[in-house]
Amino acid sequence: MDSAGETPQGQGADTFPTRVDGGWLRCSVPLADPVSEVLGDDNLLIEILVRLPPKPSSLARASAVSKRWGSILYDPQFRKSFLKHHRKPPLLGFFRGYAKSFIPAMDSPDHIPATRFSLPKSTRTYHTDEAYMGCRHGLSVLIDRNKHETVVWDPLTGKEHIVSFPPGFHSMRTNSAWHGAVLCVDAEDGHVHGDCFSSPFKLVLVCNGFSTQASCSLYDSASSVWGNIFSVTIANRISVTSRSILVGNTLCWLICGGEVLVFDFEMQSLVVIKTPVENHVTNDRCFQLLRMADGGLGLAGLLDLTIQLWDRKSNCDGIDEWVLLRKTIPLDEMLPRRISYAFFVGYDEESNLVVLSTMIGNFTLQVDSMQIKHIVKRNQICHDTFHPYRNFYAAGSGVGRKGTDLAGTLNTPDMLTCYLCQTT
Repeated sequence: MDSAGETPQGQGADTFPTRVDGGWLRCSVPLADPVSEVLGDDNLLIEILVRLPPKPSSLARASAVSKRWGSILYDPQFRKSFLKHHRKPPLLGFFRGYAKSFIPAMDSPDHIPATRFSLPKSTRTYHTDEAYMGCRHGLSVLIDRNKHETVVWDPLTGKEHIVSFPPGFHSMRTNSAWHGAVLCVDAEDGHVHGDCFSSPFKLVLVCNGFSTQASCSLYDSASSVWGNIFSVTIANRISVTSRSILVGNTLCWLICGGEVLVFDFEMQSLVVIKTPVENHVTNDRCFQLLRMADGGLGLAGLLDLTIQLWDRKSNCDGIDEWVLLRKTIPLDEMLPRRISYAFFVGYDEESNLVVLSTMIGNFTLQVDSMQIKHIVKRNQICHDTFHPYRNFYAAGSGVGRKGTDLAGTLNTPDMLTCYLCQTT
């Protein structure tokens, strides 16, 4: 049937087609006065709009309905309410290796192109993958060991905060291995504050030289002061590809061989956790630290295309120890075709999602549900680390589809009602 000839008939609930992003959606929308009254009340309308899904295209598409709706959606107070309601930002994608490449995690129209992000100005001449330490709470951290400074960077705004190494670290050799982590210290509303530099942050710097010693120090942006330097003896070096994971009040790094370096920034202590007794994994890239469902520390080991899982638990004597879980994940049964090996190249602590590299590309695997997704297709192995990036991002017109203008796609309140039903 010709869709142009389909028109609403009669009163009450009518069925009519509306075009949303190139596809036709049949909606049954009541056109009676109660709907108009709700949409005409700004307070009620705000309560509806704040529940839009936190996807990049949501606010842009809804703002195209009318100037009134646009003024509500782009009001700073509405944005605060929107962030407070959702709390947990979506996974927008992954910075691959150094922040020179961005792999979107969402499909069109929420696909964010890599060109949306630009490198920090102060580090444009520094292009090694080892410089990029990953993201947390909307911020990224990079280390320039030649200049003895760290750069805390907001990828969305391009703002950066440069912090020189603590005095005790300036004497460290430039060829030492450096690791860093950043976190927001304001836990209200899930560490989501719009402008990421509007809230104080903590920065942890770890140095691991050729000796069997790791040293770290904590920087507080509120006071602009580095704390004491803590050191501990370790059996091996911190894995070059290891990126910190946040577990409660601790930051953890993987040590080659399966041990874990743990810095408690509340108790101000630095300790080492031994590798599990049952461990038979020998390749460091086949280990991955995890944040378990109960918020505790976990460890994944990949052996013969099977992932084994350990959980850190207290025994009957109150002593923490590794417990080998019965659950295993057989990758050879889950991948689209047979491969000879795989290894870990990334991890999202908020969703317990690992990134795997294989000869046929990169996959994301949600550990709890065992859902797997092919995110990068190639015919060769990729050793780049994938750093997950989460944030609330309100896209402008045309996001995710070249040449498409979202203005006009939803040009009446009735059409928006269909859109709300579709996206909530």
